[in-house]
Amino acid sequence: MNGTDNNRTDQILSELSALIESGQINKKQILDLFKDEQPTEAEQSKVNLQTLFYVLGAFIVIVGIVVLIYQFWADMDQITKVLLTLGSAISAYSIGYYLHNQEKTKELGLAFLTISLVTYPIGIGTTLDLVGVSAMEMGGLTIISAILFIIYFASYFAFKTWLFLPFVVAAGSSVFITFTNLLFENALTPKHFNEYRGLVLGITYIALGYYFSLVRKPSMVSIMYFLGFILFLGASIILTGFKPNINIIWQFAYPFLLVLTFYISVLAKSKEILIVGTIFTFAEILKLTSEYFSRTLGWPIALIIAGLVIMGVGYFSFEVNKRLIKHQSQP
Repeated sequence: MNGTDNNRTDQILSELSALIESGQINKKQILDLFKDEQPTEAEQSKVNLQTLFYVLGAFIVIVGIVVLIYQFWADMDQITKVLLTLGSAISAYSIGYYLHNQEKTKELGLAFLTISLVTYPIGIGTTLDLVGVSAMEMGGLTIISAILFIIYFASYFAFKTWLFLPFVVAAGSSVFITFTNLLFENALTPKHFNEYRGLVLGITYIALGYYFSLVRKPSMVSIMYFLGFILFLGASIILTGFKPNINIIWQFAYPFLLVLTFYISVLAKSKEILIVGTIFTFAEILKLTSEYFSRTLGWPIALIIAGLVIMGVGYFSFEVNKRLIKHQSQP
């Protein structure tokens, strides 16, 4: 920018400043100049209606494929089954890929991709049966889960769309569950095996929720936090045990885990975490009441005490949401 341009810019800014001081224009009018054109309400309604039709159509197609398979499955040979299931998945994926790369048909492309993502598991399982690997045994289920994870994960990076993320998480979770089942298929399962797997999945989901918050995927953040804390606190409360088989370590640690959950809900500004923490606090209160107070005080008194405590926890949770989470979420 040369000297003449600088002088011209200074002159325009000076005139603009004078107009603002005189009240002839305001800040909003200036900021509106920098905003991209927003679609009208009619255009937004049209887009939403189109998306609704695409989702509804995809759902009907999936139902149609399932019904077709159910009606004629017994009469098909194995090759026909593979062509119908895996062929449908690959065809829908190819159509979705093409449409998604066209600016005007991106949403329609997502509908076809959804069809493919749902039909891939059936197609891969049928193909495994064709080559002699039982899709219903743990080894076959592990292979299916691993292949699906690779497809979904690669598709997410290829398309850069949120649609694949829930499928990636579901497939990854399935790999973990089926593979750990396979490891102990012919061996003695460790004590509290499922509970500790729930803890691992819960912590993983929470970590994914934090990652998605960093990369600005708010929908996935809510889902991961919600499911993660359900698994984590659910497995933890089971590990505390039930009288007379109480695990002292987990029984002592669980209240601190609940406090930590409320603390994280404030840090993460997450209503989902707060709701889950509140529900499991209610569950712990009822559990402790039934185990320690129902026989000494009697059920009616114990229930009254539990109800009052739950009301207090509910009030506390509401205040945390109103004063901390909502307040911190405001710009």
